[in-house]
Amino acid sequence: MFENILGQQKVKEVLSNQIKCGKIAHAYIFMGQDGVGKRLMASELAKILNCTTSNFLKGEAGSCGICPSCDKITKNIHPDVHFVDFVKQAQLEGGDLDKQKIIKIETIRYMQKEVSTKIHEGKWKIFVIEPAEKMNTAAANSLLKTLEEPPENTIIILLAKHKETIPKTIISRSQTLFFQPLSADMVSTWLMLNCSLDSNKAKEIAELSEGSLETAKRLIDEKEAKSLSLWRKLRTQKLYISDILELSKSTAKSGALECVDAMTAEAKKEFRIYPRETVPALDMLNNSRALLLKNVNAQTVLDNLFFDLQDL
Repeated sequence: MFENILGQQKVKEVLSNQIKCGKIAHAYIFMGQDGVGKRLMASELAKILNCTTSNFLKGEAGSCGICPSCDKITKNIHPDVHFVDFVKQAQLEGGDLDKQKIIKIETIRYMQKEVSTKIHEGKWKIFVIEPAEKMNTAAANSLLKTLEEPPENTIIILLAKHKETIPKTIISRSQTLFFQPLSADMVSTWLMLNCSLDSNKAKEIAELSEGSLETAKRLIDEKEAKSLSLWRKLRTQKLYISDILELSKSTAKSGALECVDAMTAEAKKEFRIYPRETVPALDMLNNSRALLLKNVNAQTVLDNLFFDLQDL
């Protein structure tokens, strides 16, 4: 089972054993960084439980992947499998996807209405909430009522990067499975097989990806890879003054504003893990961006920014 998902052997073993024994939890929290297989695992679990060709109680095959049920889940159009995320919330509100920052109580109430209906055509109803750590208090409290009295053959899966903002009452009523970062070898091999990269390029991107296949795919873009590499270099390596000035000069020529924006995106990711240490860097990046928008000399702005980041 779950052969199409990279790594995560412990999670696969737990879920496979539960599936074969028919002792599936009514609620899970899949915990780990983006790009390590959480969403894919949730989708594959839904396929296995609803597959019309394979019987999960009689073998190791998992889902067939091609029956009408599996095909609908792949296309996200199965009436019994719901992804409750920012895309769905924007659709429900008729709003802008870019403005979705939290999972709201109205979205959870929509899910609860679907939970209360009869199964349409599958064997199990699956609800996947992502990002679960972005539920506001009202949404989390509302979800708790459903977790306390879950309907039969219904599974709720919360996908989260961390548990700090998830109420303990929800954690206690769910089984938490931790997803580990993928190894560099796994990522580089996948890139060579699926993206036609040579081994050197694949290894370089794999090292920068920090175990996230999602990040690795994004870093195939040369500009993003360069910005991420630069961010890490300034934050983790002690550079000579001449090296910093050369980096500043070359970056100013290739696109200062784009580089600052890309570095800001990386800083925001770090903020989730190391908020106190990352706030000063974010302030520096935001100030630098404001100066660039005012047409202050790009190399001067980057000189100051790069030296300040090194001092941190």
